[in-house]
Amino acid sequence: MTEPRHLSGQTFIRVLVADDSAVARQWLTAILEVDPQIVVVGEARDGAEAVELARRLRPNLITMDVHMPGLDGYGAVQEIMASQPTPILVVTALPLRNGEVAARMLAVGALDVVEKPSFLASSREDFAGERWRRELTTKVRLLSQVRVVTHLAGRQRTLARGPQPPIAASNPAAAVIGVVASTGGPPALLTILRSLPADFAGALLVVQHIARGFTSGLVEWLRGSSLLEVKLAEVGDALPAGRVLIAPDDRHLCVGNSRQVELDQSPPVMSLRPCGDVLLQSLAERLGPLAIGVVLTGMGEDGARGIRAIRDAGGRTLVQDEATSAIFGMPRAAIATGAVAEVLPIDAIGDRLLRLVGRTGRLAGGSAGGS
Repeated sequence: MTEPRHLSGQTFIRVLVADDSAVARQWLTAILEVDPQIVVVGEARDGAEAVELARRLRPNLITMDVHMPGLDGYGAVQEIMASQPTPILVVTALPLRNGEVAARMLAVGALDVVEKPSFLASSREDFAGERWRRELTTKVRLLSQVRVVTHLAGRQRTLARGPQPPIAASNPAAAVIGVVASTGGPPALLTILRSLPADFAGALLVVQHIARGFTSGLVEWLRGSSLLEVKLAEVGDALPAGRVLIAPDDRHLCVGNSRQVELDQSPPVMSLRPCGDVLLQSLAERLGPLAIGVVLTGMGEDGARGIRAIRDAGGRTLVQDEATSAIFGMPRAAIATGAVAEVLPIDAIGDRLLRLVGRTGRLAGGSAGGS
């Protein structure tokens, strides 16, 4: 950790680094302070020290390891978000099979997760390391500006678009819901899925931007908290009632002519693969008025073009409101298209989907809608 820099008229991003590895703390500090606007104001060796330094130093952002002695990263995030809410970026060396732990970190308030590269444990320098440095610095800059959400708030606000009667539930899974989320998305998704009953009549397709390798853990975490069938999307998957399909790493998720899942490796869109716009545009093209588009919290503009396409095709469009979004960038971009019918707090979206789509009267995973 270097001494804080003081330049006239300049505001620094003050970062606290929490990691039980002295080598990792040294590397992270050196990487971050290459950026002239970032200063590391403290280093914590465990979760308890991170909680204390967060209270005393009041940083703009904390980088948080997961496995630390005593109070681990999970417990530290919980305590910080309860006593001194601060943007938290998880930086972890967890193997991919432990992706569920990272999902739990996001659920208790961390904003994003990045995986430690091998060069943090060695002297090896390569292009991938340099790219990781740039990505880390960019995330720190963006996330440090986030207004941390500690309690869901806000009231439902419906834009004047005229009445939206329910889609007839006599044809189970007639509606397919495309959901796009980025930063802050996992806990938002959890809130929606927990509010949907086992006999929900629609199918959900989800693009969640998350660090490569953590998608499987996210699926396992959501599966354990929902009455619906949650799985990683595979080519040829059908869309029966009550099924939730999550886009896998590095594949665009689409719906084909036969209402089955297609995955492809066509070029990234806006540097994203999977891309939410690709999903929503395929729903608009294949399903028309039976498509529902939902854009949740996140940075950037992904989902805006897809929302416009679904609205033009006669489908329904919803976005998460600003009060309950960790970052309002994606919902704001969707609203700016003029194609959003409803802006809702996250705890109202599941109920709205249920009112639009209805129930099958059968349990998820049954014969309704095929499999």
